[in-house]
Amino acid sequence: MSTIPNFPQALLAEHARWHHANHHDNPSVLPPGYGELFLRFHRDYIRRALQWYQQAGYDPRLVAAWQEVPEPIRRSACYPLQAEMRIRNAPQSFSTADELGRFIEGSNLHGCIHQEAARIFGEPELNDFDLAPRNTIFYNIHGMIDNWYRQWEMAMSGGRDDEAEEEASAGGKSANAPSPVQRIAGNVNVRSQSPAVRHPATGQGNARKKNARTSQESKRKGRLTPPLLAVTAKPRRSSR
Repeated sequence: MSTIPNFPQALLAEHARWHHANHHDNPSVLPPGYGELFLRFHRDYIRRALQWYQQAGYDPRLVAAWQEVPEPIRRSACYPLQAEMRIRNAPQSFSTADELGRFIEGSNLHGCIHQEAARIFGEPELNDFDLAPRNTIFYNIHGMIDNWYRQWEMAMSGGRDDEAEEEASAGGKSANAPSPVQRIAGNVNVRSQSPAVRHPATGQGNARKKNARTSQESKRKGRLTPPLLAVTAKPRRSSR
């Protein structure tokens, strides 16, 4: 399991409230405004959750944004590959953030990634609004989606990263400062690590070898190992 120990109950409840309040039975028919709300809420949410995660001293590699959708998910029957390709290759085809966000939901791209990650990696919490944020894979997924959102912003602003400029203006930081997801992903040398999510003290070569062995063992058992997760010991399951 990839449960984050001692994840704040208040953060879990906040995510659950948002989804229950904004739930629609048919995601292919979403009201105007939903898409931008979805994108902005999750950008702010993962920023604050990852700030807590970093302060707790947990391994930042486990929550780094996926750079690619894992191939086992892409090969799933529910996966809309053309939707992903449009977002990545033609972000300017979406006239507004709301259109982008509603497309991510309405095409079932977001839903399928959660569903298949839960199935393939054996992480049922990813299919539960109330529990998904305490799972490291949630941040792999939503960090990737936020990167798609940022790519759209840059396409619509002539290559400027307006989000980074807003952060710089508000906090006095450089406009070139990395996002919270990027900062955490790049800061591997955290000050301390919980035994539940500690990575081995060996070099990267040994970590990759262990990753390959763990992946092979998982496949033999009928379960794949999610990217960046094979180097962990099994974390303790936190209380709901």
